[in-house]
Amino acid sequence: MGRITKERIKQLNDIGEDVIFERIMAGHTVKALLAEWGSMGWGTWYKWLDDEPGRRDKYDQVLKRAGHAYAQRAVETAQMATPETVNVARLQVDTDKWIASKLNTVYDTRQKETTVTLRVEDLHSQAAALISQEAERAVIDAVYEDVTDVEEEDAEN
Repeated sequence: MGRITKERIKQLNDIGEDVIFERIMAGHTVKALLAEWGSMGWGTWYKWLDDEPGRRDKYDQVLKRAGHAYAQRAVETAQMATPETVNVARLQVDTDKWIASKLNTVYDTRQKETTVTLRVEDLHSQAAALISQEAERAVIDAVYEDVTDVEEEDAEN
């Protein structure tokens, strides 16, 4: 790790994990925060995340919670829209809804795809098993006696 990267990681540590994560949960993007703090890059950000054990897991939870901030902002934008701003507001709402759905699956409203695979062979074997079960239930125990035809008896004599 270079001297500049170490200095930037120290700068992020001085700002503090709580402050950084609180701003992300409030809806600030990491990119905007890094620019605000001195043109830091993504490499520095990820090195800072991995610098402390458990920090990346906290970050993942923060992103999930940030989804709530984006969803709330989408609702507020929609409610504040006027006839003059409705088109811009619609774009902002759609963007915030999309970000919220990526950060937190609670807000993912897309229809889930379900794949079902049926094989004819499986259906035939299932049908045969059902027919066999029904045939077993239909068999009735009975007492019977052997009856021969009168013509057969006359033919034997």
